Amino acid sequence: MFHRVFPPEPKPLILGYHRIADEAVDPWSLAVSPTHFEEQLLALRRTRHPLPLTEFVDHLIADTLPANAVALTFDDGYVDNLVAAKPRLSAADVPATVFLATGYIGRLEPFWWDELARLVLRENAPLSFELVVRGEAMRIDYDTEFVEGEDGPIERRHAALLRIWEALRPLEDEERRSIMIELESIFSRRDHRRTLGRAMTREEVRALVAEGLVAIGAHTVTHPQLSRLGAAACHREITESKRACETFAGASVTAFAYPYGDFDADARETVKAAGFAFACSMQRGPVTAASDIFALPRIHVRNLDGDAFERVLRSASTTA
Repeated sequence: MFHRVFPPEPKPLILGYHRIADEAVDPWSLAVSPTHFEEQLLALRRTRHPLPLTEFVDHLIADTLPANAVALTFDDGYVDNLVAAKPRLSAADVPATVFLATGYIGRLEPFWWDELARLVLRENAPLSFELVVRGEAMRIDYDTEFVEGEDGPIERRHAALLRIWEALRPLEDEERRSIMIELESIFSRRDHRRTLGRAMTREEVRALVAEGLVAIGAHTVTHPQLSRLGAAACHREITESKRACETFAGASVTAFAYPYGDFDADARETVKAAGFAFACSMQRGPVTAASDIFALPRIHVRNLDGDAFERVLRSASTTA
């Protein structure tokens, strides 16, 4: 006897993007190529009901959210969100929300994690060098081809990248920037800054939201791990990013996203107390009636063609 296998019923999803770019160095899987993004938007128009994020959440609260609803979000505020994503969103008539790390707005330098990846993975360096982070000396050694990682051997440069990234991620912004300057002196660097993703300027943010299809939300000031901050610093990162976003938008901003998806109970309560209506995490899964309105799950979108992207959407609908 044959049994017909039906595809899973769709469940509401929030999609998490970062960049729309052809990026040669992308160890964090943050970039979706413009071609693949167009294919993904076509798939969404064909199979889903795209909604602005605030409307998506309003329906969730009212228990009227369509099963096939989807909302698009972008983290950090890369300039390619304006120059590459927005025209394609407009052509497909798909709304989106961009969460801004407001302290990076107007900086000409790349985001530190992208610059770090380029330096470690692409540039020449001594086989061994020392990096001092908060008084602790780190020896970075390239004299072996592979090192042992949790899931097996890791190529030495990728292992070094992860080690330095883990050390720099908890630092305050100015402390991290000084170490990045030191790293740039260690590596024999070429100037690729024009081809790397930088954040938008204030004027570019205003252009992004001008027609109303794209909204902005807050993503802190300096993109820290909120769970590792003291109460005062956590409050400052959250409230100052809200204030800056409202200045850019000329309107109230009620959406927040946790950097790295990292938060604890104190950070969640600070977001709520600051006047945000909801917040997005990076916990994977569909949005359900049981979802925490201040830790909404999202699906991180990778650089997939349209068919592979549709399979990801179907898979996401099978999870609880």
